[in-house]
Amino acid sequence: MAVERLQKILSNAGVASRRSAEAMIVAGRVAVNGKKCDTLGARADPDVDEITLDGTPVLRERYRYVALNKPAGVLSTTQDDRGRPTVISLINTPEGTLHPVGRLDQASEGLILLTNDGALTELLTHPRHEVRKEYLVAIDQPLGRKGRERLVRGVRHEGEQLKADHVQVVSPNGSAEKPDPRWLLITLHGGRKREIRRMLSIVGRRVVTLRRISIGPLSLGTLPIGESRVLEPEEVEALYSAGKRARDRKPSSMETTASTVPQRPSPIAIDGPAASGKSTLARALSQHFGYVLLDTGLMYRAFTLAALSEGIPATNTTACKEFAERISLRLITKDHEARVVLSGEDVTDQLRAPNIEEAVSDYSAIAGVRLQLVAQQRLFATQPLSLLVGRDIGSVVLPKARIKFFLQAAADVRAERRGQQASEWGGPQSTIAAGRNIRTRDTTDSSRASSPLTIPEGAIVIDTEQLSIDAMIKAAITVIEERTK
Repeated sequence: MAVERLQKILSNAGVASRRSAEAMIVAGRVAVNGKKCDTLGARADPDVDEITLDGTPVLRERYRYVALNKPAGVLSTTQDDRGRPTVISLINTPEGTLHPVGRLDQASEGLILLTNDGALTELLTHPRHEVRKEYLVAIDQPLGRKGRERLVRGVRHEGEQLKADHVQVVSPNGSAEKPDPRWLLITLHGGRKREIRRMLSIVGRRVVTLRRISIGPLSLGTLPIGESRVLEPEEVEALYSAGKRARDRKPSSMETTASTVPQRPSPIAIDGPAASGKSTLARALSQHFGYVLLDTGLMYRAFTLAALSEGIPATNTTACKEFAERISLRLITKDHEARVVLSGEDVTDQLRAPNIEEAVSDYSAIAGVRLQLVAQQRLFATQPLSLLVGRDIGSVVLPKARIKFFLQAAADVRAERRGQQASEWGGPQSTIAAGRNIRTRDTTDSSRASSPLTIPEGAIVIDTEQLSIDAMIKAAITVIEERTK
């Protein structure tokens, strides 16, 4: 394609009208190959040049995004003159068309992103951006609390300061349930060469297995080792959002960070029966403080959707348990909220259908289903500023949560709310029908053998029947602010 004026390229790409595109250019929001262009005479070749608006590619269809579960022994490079296997050799793509974003050393395994999008690569790999990454690490002998705290404070190795954001003892699958003292979940914002191996060597530990399980909002999930998959558009958007948030974060010294930045309590658990106001409170706290929200009910709704589609009844608990073990269900984060991806499709907006509403409590009561989903919920809660909503968060999923809220209200009040919500979700439901559903769910949730609905020990109980929405939110905000360090 011939060289064209930038405003025409933006207009043809459907970004904006030519007049609006001209204003964007003059405002310095458009760049070509990483260089800002703020004059209306600027030109580019859309077939060759990388054109971005506010750091995001304009011609997104030119780019590919692939997640790979890298095996140990494979190099994180595009080619090797000694003939050793590389990440490119594991995916079906012509050599040179994609490149790895960052690196995992040859002995490490896990999530690596491959793309030909230079703008995203810059956002995720530049040292000043520091996008969060999580690693599941097996070590040769347990590391005690003081050793873990030392990694968070930081250690020096070969003149470099190495530091973890968070270190937690977990089980081999990354869950906080039945932790093994030889397995650690380590969160980093940096990306120095062999950083985790070097940190652990300073405290006298040898790495046996090192597996990266997330890059910002992108998770490894159940992707088999050596396999790859194409990212969903929502995942790409979430990566861009995470990179931009990290890029725009104001730099500060270690002393300033430690002494002046508020340390919000995390994780936070919010429990209560259906329609008690949990989601309303959670979204308000997420917006006010920047918490990342997971409504765990969405995971059970997604499982219900999948089970109903497969014709697996909730009465067949064995089949449901086996289905939960093989189902492809994972979480992505968008705008500070977790969304549910089922078999590669974001189904979050499909989960309020009446048939799912009617059946979800029956599927949620199955112990084998809860076991699989709780492991993912606990892993989600290890990220900074996490907030989880459900019916067993403070009692079962996160019994040691820094703050636990339990919301309650009379069944008839909740029925009226649910009827109004059903209309908003596009599925009109009378207050009488909503009341029957609420009471049935209350009975199922409170009497199930696995994780029954109960007020968690140490929870702050809020009666939402007696408080306005604003008063409820204000009360919770006050609690969090009082416990902020």
